[in-house]
Amino acid sequence: MAISDEWNTTLTALSEFSPSIVGNTRVHALLVILLSLVCWWLLRAAMKKRLSDEDNWDAIAIRTYQRAAFLVVMVPGVLVALHVLGFNMSPLFTTSGLFAVALAFAMKNISENYLAGAMIRFERTIKVGDVLQLGSTGMMMRVKKIGFRDTIVRSKDEMDILIPNSDLVREKVANFTFRDATCRVKTFVGVSYSSDLDKVREVLETVCNTFADLSDQHAPQVLLTDFGNSSINYRISVWIEDPWTRGQVKSDLNEAIWDAFNDAGIVMAFPQLDVHFDETAPLVGELKKNK
Repeated sequence: MAISDEWNTTLTALSEFSPSIVGNTRVHALLVILLSLVCWWLLRAAMKKRLSDEDNWDAIAIRTYQRAAFLVVMVPGVLVALHVLGFNMSPLFTTSGLFAVALAFAMKNISENYLAGAMIRFERTIKVGDVLQLGSTGMMMRVKKIGFRDTIVRSKDEMDILIPNSDLVREKVANFTFRDATCRVKTFVGVSYSSDLDKVREVLETVCNTFADLSDQHAPQVLLTDFGNSSINYRISVWIEDPWTRGQVKSDLNEAIWDAFNDAGIVMAFPQLDVHFDETAPLVGELKKNK
């Protein structure tokens, strides 16, 4: 009834402009169908333009979403056109609404994944080839394919994993290649308190400047972070262009620092505990012996 009232209001406004057109219900129904077709055509063109820019999109995926858009736009348009022609569609509208609610509850997880997949594709926050890290697991993975229900990724262990699209939308995801592939690799090292700090910085900066496969966009960074219980701690940061090799780069950087410290005679600190006895205080054992 609400749809009929709104349509009658629209017809009354149009009657002041063209009474001859308003009086013909067939023309009204045809206008509804034409308007629905125009809306679908515009949505179809926007989807094709938006999705065709993606390298991973094929014709089958585009046609699938276009067909879904056709049903979403045209089915309500046909029902409204029949209602304008005089068919009482109110029971059908009510039944369809209840059926849609029941279907939404029954297919909650599936529909959630399909909608999440559409959001990922339209927003382009995740693309094929991106290197991701899930916040819940900390696992690094490379995207192989974005499906309708799930996304296929390749892990460091060379396993293909299917991740529901809703998880990628709901969880916190780090995308190392969202804007560019530059990422930071950092490591920590501690030296003894007897070390020459100027020499330590010189050795660390030399290692970073001569390290291979670093990005030219950022200069390496050597920072003295804190004075620990057993060591003076440094944080060394370098930038690379391939996030997938972060683990190997960190390992190579640690080995280079170890070799450089050995050549320079710098002692890398290790946990230790110094115990000092108060020589002025009497020992319990001596007191008992004197007794």
